[in-house]
Amino acid sequence: MLGDTIARRVVHGSLRIHEDDMVLIETWQHTLGLASEIGLECYKIGAKPLVTLLTDELWWSTLDNVPDQYIRKTPRHMLNAMDGTTAWIGLGGPQDPTKFREVSSSKLESFAEADRPVLDKQFEKKVRTAELILGQVTPERARVYGFNYEQWLRMTQESIKVDYPKMTELGRKISNRLEKGSKVRVTSKTGTDLKFEITKRPVHIQDGIVDDEDIRRGLVSTQLPSGKVEVPPIEDSARGTVVFDSPRALKGRLVSGLSLTFEKGKIVGFQAKQYGETFKEVLDISRGDKDIIAQFDLGLNPRVELIGYTTDELALGTATIGVGSNKGIGGRNDSSWTFSGTVAKPTVEVDAHKIVVDGRISL
Repeated sequence: MLGDTIARRVVHGSLRIHEDDMVLIETWQHTLGLASEIGLECYKIGAKPLVTLLTDELWWSTLDNVPDQYIRKTPRHMLNAMDGTTAWIGLGGPQDPTKFREVSSSKLESFAEADRPVLDKQFEKKVRTAELILGQVTPERARVYGFNYEQWLRMTQESIKVDYPKMTELGRKISNRLEKGSKVRVTSKTGTDLKFEITKRPVHIQDGIVDDEDIRRGLVSTQLPSGKVEVPPIEDSARGTVVFDSPRALKGRLVSGLSLTFEKGKIVGFQAKQYGETFKEVLDISRGDKDIIAQFDLGLNPRVELIGYTTDELALGTATIGVGSNKGIGGRNDSSWTFSGTVAKPTVEVDAHKIVVDGRISL
């Protein structure tokens, strides 16, 4: 029943699929059932789905046995497919991320480099995109990162069923403040003190729906669960330090106690209590504007709990700072990597007016 509810929400709500749409659905072996339900919903309204399958066996065997120069080749058939695709749905994988710890970051970088032209074209063609985080919620991934699987699954399911109109209303209030704002300061009792500017930068409400207004403003993607207000800071404006008091899953490890120090928008130093070497490994091998501030988010979803995964940035009252690529939200950074971390109870000032105080939104 849940899968059917999610399928309908994605097709009819998030992407508003219609009979003229050509829909690409990317699935893994563990999400085939949900992919089938989404495909059926597309067929029912006259849209044509194309389902592609990637398996854990193929993914890990490729990383183990195929040279970098072959992995790095642009998938031209996917590039060409973007000319006819109007909606794109990703269901998430691999099912078991254990081997991420053993795989060279250069291999993962090669995959990212290969896909960049496809992602650039997807953005250029304004292909409506939805990522379903539920596909990443597996017992194997929970074991790798030390999450309670049942609790994680329940939280993810509940945060998809949130009151979207109420969440969107709050998002609009925050968005109005940010659109009129210029200077932002984020502080916390755990040591964050970061300043940056957002003057005339686009502000997006990630509410799980890609509508005409989102597309007009340059936002063509969403995710489920959803719920955040997002803006790309002026890339050379960040100065100070952000301390992420929520850990972040990265390459099979849970990086904890990470802090980033910025000068003129660029990371000039970092520290971590655990697995800082994993962060450094991925940062060093990544290309482009990998170490430049890229995103600032304020969470809106009241049912998301902080666990150390990418959904943390959706939790109500949190602040998230990211680095790397941000062209998809109206920024200038071009990179093969994105990374973000979350401050659980921030105080956020916009032009000296506090809009969040110790994790409580104050408007």
